Amino acid sequence: MLQQRMIPILFAIALALEIVYLGLFWLTLRRPGFRFWPPPSARSWQFFAAWFVAGVVAAIFLLLGAADFNSAFLPFFQRRLPFALTLFGLGSVFGTWASLTFGLRSTLGLGKRLVTHGPYRFTRNPKYIGDSLNILGYMVLTNSWMVWVLGVLGVALNIMAPFTEEPWLEERFGTAYRAYKQSVPRFILR
Repeated sequence: MLQQRMIPILFAIALALEIVYLGLFWLTLRRPGFRFWPPPSARSWQFFAAWFVAGVVAAIFLLLGAADFNSAFLPFFQRRLPFALTLFGLGSVFGTWASLTFGLRSTLGLGKRLVTHGPYRFTRNPKYIGDSLNILGYMVLTNSWMVWVLGVLGVALNIMAPFTEEPWLEERFGTAYRAYKQSVPRFILR
């Protein structure tokens, strides 16, 4: 198990990385010449930085859930377990369906085709919805205040990511993407 003194250090690292990630997303939205996400290529610093940071934060997020279990405000484990499992189940089914439909290259931000079938008929961002549901499920399951803080930032990133992708998608797929955007909601409801 994690040594007790490592827990706040890991939390600080993950928190700092998520704040940097949010800042890079914000810069992508505010500065026309700058793009962090989606990455310009598989060999760009943006590609390696995005996936390295995501991997480190995800690993720390999972570790902190176990190390800081039940430090937050939710009721007894038995009462919240069905809710957490429901969120995990929905997130996993939706996210897996989206990943299988989208393909690995597109998931990594390197795809070359516009995907509009499968779950993409109902929402333009099913992977982000699935990931957010899984994050929320883990937050409820572990009831760790550290996981809650990191999870809220993770969900914020999932909400922000489509805004960084849409101008790029419009450039790349033109009228096909604009028509798709008009007929399918960004998340769930118009």
